[in-house]
Amino acid sequence: MRALCLIAAGLLAAGCTDGAADPAPTPSQRPATPSAEQSSPQARPSPVASVHSEGRTRVLEYGDLRVRATPGSNGVRTEIEVANTYERDTTYSVQISIADGKGWTAYNRFWLQDVPPGKTGRGEAVIGSRDMGPIPQEPKIFVDEFTPITDR
Repeated sequence: MRALCLIAAGLLAAGCTDGAADPAPTPSQRPATPSAEQSSPQARPSPVASVHSEGRTRVLEYGDLRVRATPGSNGVRTEIEVANTYERDTTYSVQISIADGKGWTAYNRFWLQDVPPGKTGRGEAVIGSRDMGPIPQEPKIFVDEFTPITDR
């Protein structure tokens, strides 16, 4: 349930920051939630999303998650950072979508495995391609999934 609240809050906050409410990827593009055998960290208050620009780079900050999206010639270079504020090693499943608000949407899943307490996990990827059409020059960032998984 916590993951669903995070997803909903992230989509609402990230999609509305540019004055346009972009649709999120269809539910068929979203992955299944973790199995019952995986434990979820204790409930925390929902974070508030913040989006700003640093030159051509759009930056989304959402609680322990920070996403940077920079348009390039072959797609949108996307970097994520997650600060582990739990008391145990934590694996993070994070799905990020990048869109232009006009139909161009691409996504990627990041797995940040066994991030130690107090440390930051990082991942990067180029999301989308010019084969999909013009690369968004002001990319909109969506957090489709943000699931921390800790060992019992």
